[in-house]
Amino acid sequence: MGYRFLTPTPDWHAADFSPKLEGGLRKFSQVVTAIAATVLAIIQNPLCATFSALTLPGYMLADAGFAKINGVNDYPPNQGVSTTPDQDYFISPLHGSVSHNDDIRIFYGARFFLGFEKADGVCFGKKIYIRADQSATTATTPLLGDLAFRRKTKLLLHEFTHVKQYRELGYVKEFFGARYLYNYCTAGLDYDENALEKEADAKAEQVNGLLDNDIGTQFFDKWKTNNWAEPFGFPDQKNYTEYPTRPGQFYLRFQNGGLTLLCNSARQCV
Repeated sequence: MGYRFLTPTPDWHAADFSPKLEGGLRKFSQVVTAIAATVLAIIQNPLCATFSALTLPGYMLADAGFAKINGVNDYPPNQGVSTTPDQDYFISPLHGSVSHNDDIRIFYGARFFLGFEKADGVCFGKKIYIRADQSATTATTPLLGDLAFRRKTKLLLHEFTHVKQYRELGYVKEFFGARYLYNYCTAGLDYDENALEKEADAKAEQVNGLLDNDIGTQFFDKWKTNNWAEPFGFPDQKNYTEYPTRPGQFYLRFQNGGLTLLCNSARQCV
């Protein structure tokens, strides 16, 4: 029986792997940087480092408990749902395509543990648990009148910031949990003053111009009623801009182009 030596075809060229290699190295670098920052912070405050270490098992238990009581480990499992295009419209300019690229799953109508009574949403890695049901995940127009969708979307924007915080640590829950609990301690056990929560609140506010503004919401209304998701994609800037030399004309850049609105003095746009 003889041997045959095979030469690589063009499809196997090493250059084809360079984008994946670069992406992998970039993610590895992000994780190492984030871990180093966490370790440095722990060294600077041994008391909160001890608090973090002692309470981390409870955090991990909560993660497992949320999965259990919400059927994630059942057969067949509760797999949750992904974001809708209407939600992606607002998530994309803030967090990109992380929802679909990283297969983030949302569990609506989730059951919550004691101790989480005040929380409307909780994020553990790639899973987001939302107390409310699955209604209001698509918007009605005009968007400015759809308060239920806008409230739920703001909550998701907050939770997806936590997703990105997990992502910076390679989705290793122990790393995130230790960091979160350490920051909770340094904030004086004040949830609202936790640096990770403050970042999530601030990030969610960055797209208010698209979600809560009378001009910004009209961009969404045009995009939705004309079925422009396919040709234009989603916005890739967090707010619209006004042409400085053309009063009443506003512009919003999308992934595949841009839209301009012409608005009258009553801020009604075409």
